[in-house]
Amino acid sequence: MKRFLIMAAILAVIFCLFPLRVHAPEKKVTTAQHEGELTQPAGADLSERTAAGCFLHKTLFYAPCGHSVQRREDLPAQLVGMTRSALEKEIADVLPGATVTGFSSAEVDASVKVDIPCPLHWVLRADEDGTLIVLQNRSGENLSIVRRTDIPLTHAAEAEQADLINGRIFDNVQALEGYLESLVS
Repeated sequence: MKRFLIMAAILAVIFCLFPLRVHAPEKKVTTAQHEGELTQPAGADLSERTAAGCFLHKTLFYAPCGHSVQRREDLPAQLVGMTRSALEKEIADVLPGATVTGFSSAEVDASVKVDIPCPLHWVLRADEDGTLIVLQNRSGENLSIVRRTDIPLTHAAEAEQADLINGRIFDNVQALEGYLESLVS
């Protein structure tokens, strides 16, 4: 019995020092891709495709003010399982104006140019009825009306009216309020 235990211990040491490697035959696994079917060998590195649970790091660049905001959200389901080149072709359909700036199976970095100012600014613009309204970017991606005034566009100097039709940006609420007061006095 003693010899058996000694032999078992020696075999255990040998197996620990020299691990065995078993080679299985490669199987072909089919993976659906947007353009068609692609066959990949079993065990192939699929890190070049976006995986389920992939995150989207979206950087919004606000062109009028030059500020940017970063957001982290789940990658839209229709972009999961894509290679970088397929993703670059499809991302504009899901996120208009987006450009892929970084890519891995777990994270996609994209930048989006937005033609409105960031949430730190206020916009004064003429409404359809000719009165001035105050807008602000509350969601990060579009302007919403935060206040309607009873001040007509015609109270502004002629040179400023074209600017107010397109929307004039104010860096803070005090500057906006000061400008509105100058129009009523």
